[in-house]
Amino acid sequence: MSDHKQQLDAAVRAFNTAERTEFMLHTATRWLGIDGPAYIVGDIRVMALFEDIHGRHWADGALAAESLGHLAGGQETEDRYHELLCHPDIECRDLWMFTDTRGRWNALMAPIDVIAHEFGYPPPIVLPGQNWARSWWTLPERSDEQELAWIAHGGDPTQLYAREI
Repeated sequence: MSDHKQQLDAAVRAFNTAERTEFMLHTATRWLGIDGPAYIVGDIRVMALFEDIHGRHWADGALAAESLGHLAGGQETEDRYHELLCHPDIECRDLWMFTDTRGRWNALMAPIDVIAHEFGYPPPIVLPGQNWARSWWTLPERSDEQELAWIAHGGDPTQLYAREI
């Protein structure tokens, strides 16, 4: 790996760490890492990335909206789901992250039970063990079904994550 790439990766890690730290201070949460528990929320999977002092797990609502947009067939639907999470009555906070896949990304972080409620789903169900859910490194144009098929055929998304976190 070139020295420039190593410097870029270090800068990305520093940016992401600073953003996570600020988010944790403002929300009284702790970082669970990139392999937190996965939940079923209606028809999609979401990954818990933080846990608050009340034991609630927080996930990226923008990624949930992206998954729902794929199920419903498009960007217009995804934008509608974003609107559900982006109003003052919702316990939702911005978290800016940077990845090779998405560039600078605004994660709309919210408690998973709030995401389920706002999208009209029953309470979420935690999946056993290490299960996949859409992440900041998932290609936005790929559906959850496509990503799960890639993993089932030997794809290893965790190899892509290590240098950016």
